[in-house]
Amino acid sequence: MNEVFISISHDYIKKGTYFLVAMRQSMSYNLVTISKKGATMSDTTLRHIKLLEFLPRQPFKKSPQQLQENLSSIGYRVSTRTIQRDLVNLSSKMMLISDERNKPYGWSWHKDAQGVNPVMDPIEALTLSLAEEYLEPLMPSKSFSRVKIFFNRANNILKEMDKSQIKKWRERVRVVPQWQKLIAPKINESAEATIYDAMLKGQQLKVRYKKRGEDKGEQRTINPLGLILQGVVHRLICTMAEDPENPRHLPIHRFMSAKWNGNKVMEPKGFNLDEFIQSQKIGFLLTDKPLKLEVIFAASAGFHLTETPLTDNQILIKQDNGNYLLKTEVHDTSQLRWWLLGFGSQVEVIKPLSLRKEFKEIAYNSFKMYQ
Repeated sequence: MNEVFISISHDYIKKGTYFLVAMRQSMSYNLVTISKKGATMSDTTLRHIKLLEFLPRQPFKKSPQQLQENLSSIGYRVSTRTIQRDLVNLSSKMMLISDERNKPYGWSWHKDAQGVNPVMDPIEALTLSLAEEYLEPLMPSKSFSRVKIFFNRANNILKEMDKSQIKKWRERVRVVPQWQKLIAPKINESAEATIYDAMLKGQQLKVRYKKRGEDKGEQRTINPLGLILQGVVHRLICTMAEDPENPRHLPIHRFMSAKWNGNKVMEPKGFNLDEFIQSQKIGFLLTDKPLKLEVIFAASAGFHLTETPLTDNQILIKQDNGNYLLKTEVHDTSQLRWWLLGFGSQVEVIKPLSLRKEFKEIAYNSFKMYQ
């Protein structure tokens, strides 16, 4: 009998169907037997599954005595001899390692094992728990829900570690946004799923897209090229059928519908997502000409540039009054303006003169507004 891997849920099984599934001919038990009365799984098979779940990944290990305690806690009363025999049999089919170099002897999954989820060690649980807090605002909701089970598993492990230093460490670490946190826009999940699927399969899409400020969408044909997560906004990099050589970025939350039109994606020659981002088109590029920027920051506002530079070639001069003079070359983007405006009266644009004039007008209009 050939090797067979099948994942079966009770909801998926149709009434009146018979299944008999075995992993290999050499294994003496059936994994799943399904009759008209429903699905059943032998106690031995269930015990083996739980045994595999309790095994950690190298370099950690568990002795048969520890595994016996684990199985006993969920109702499986078996001897250590039985557990050892089970592990030997399973190791002939799976990537299990027996470490007998020093006592207590123990078993583990090989560090490269895939397919079954080994028990999560504390460091892995901590890492996943931190990743959840960071990824949740970035990932599409539908995609995040698919991996939520792993984050829940990690958090449950940490909850059980009442006296662990790792748990205490996790309780004292938070991920916070650098700027004002915004609520993610509502996304049409059906359109989002279709877009992601088209990205994977290289498909052209017929979409209904709503421009900024408009209530009704327009029918367009697009070529999906890439996805960028920018804060809480997810942007699709694509070209239009009528302009196939000029990529642009469109917020996914403005797509009202999306459907494959049966054609393959048409990609511009030499397109590179990193180069597209580096060109600052994702930062709302205003002109192709870079700006030779000179800005004076108040001492408290400019200090952060000593630790986190704006560019690799910036020149930052601390003045006698404690303020900082910044000189560098940057792309001419709306994003640059939003960043500078965020410092309010703690920043003064010196050059270029065109940008200084622009900020002077903004300051004057703000002054009039608050009169």
